Formats: sequence, structure tokens, C-alpha cells
Amino acid sequence: MRQIHPSLALLAGAAKRKNWSGLLKQMEAALRKPAWLRAEHRVGDPTGYMRHLLYVDPHGDFVMTAITWLPGQVSPRHGHQVWCAFGVAEGELTEEQFDPQLNTLKTSVLKQGDVADRDLDGKIIHRVANRGTAPLVSLHLYGVSAERLTTGINKYF
Repeated sequence: MRQIHPSLALLAGAAKRKNWSGLLKQMEAALRKPAWLRAEHRVGDPTGYMRHLLYVDPHGDFVMTAITWLPGQVSPRHGHQVWCAFGVAEGELTEEQFDPQLNTLKTSVLKQGDVADRDLDGKIIHRVANRGTAPLVSLHLYGVSAERLTTGINKYF
């Protein structure tokens, strides 16, 4: 794993300290001017969204990923087992949020620089989609170790 991109270092520091207001501020900055976004982060997978690992906290407290969504790709409806914060680096993301009975609470369209509602206590149930015609890249932080990245984040409904 490469060292963290300098434009993400303050974001990682806020995540490490669980400074949620600082995390929001630093995430907005990282999304408004995504200097960290490289060509390989824009590579998608036609079979489903593709995660690109950006940073792994050396103590296993969190990971930072860029997720590429090709047009029409949609996540399953899910919640999180760990804290989560995400926003849009490039493109347009549609997020639907649901109540515990799986009724739609709201639908939001997020554009570059927008940060979604933070899920710090695992209570949000949502579905994320690229309903546009161009690829989408979102930046995600999860309070999980890299070893549990594929198995320790989501709970499905």
C-alpha cells in the first residue's frame, strides 16, 4: 500500500481521532478538489461496483476507499456494522434511505463535493446507485480493519 496522498492526510487524522466535525470538513475538502483521484480509481467493473483501496490505518481502525460505479450500477439495500462516511468525488450518486420497515424515507442526489449523511452508529439503511450516464467515483471511510473490508462492513436487508 502506498503512503496516503497528502490531500487525504487530514481526513485520515480526523477519522483516527473520531473527530466527526473535522472529518466532515476534511471530506468536503477532499471531494471538492480530488487531487488524490488517479486514473486507476476510475476503472470500473461491469459486473458490479469496484473498490479501490486508498489507505489502511496501520492500527486497523479504519480504511479509506474510492468506489467506482459504472452507469446503472446499484448496491443492494444495506446498513453498516461499523461507522461510515462517504461522498462524491466525480459524477452523480443517488442514495435512497429506508426506515426499519424498509419504507423509503428519502432519496438524495449527490454531486461532486457532496457528503452523504454520516452513519456513525449503524442506523442508516440505504441503497446507493449511479443512475447517470457517466462513471461515478465515491470516497468512503469505514471503521473497520482491512482484513474485514469485504465481510465486516455491510448488513443486508
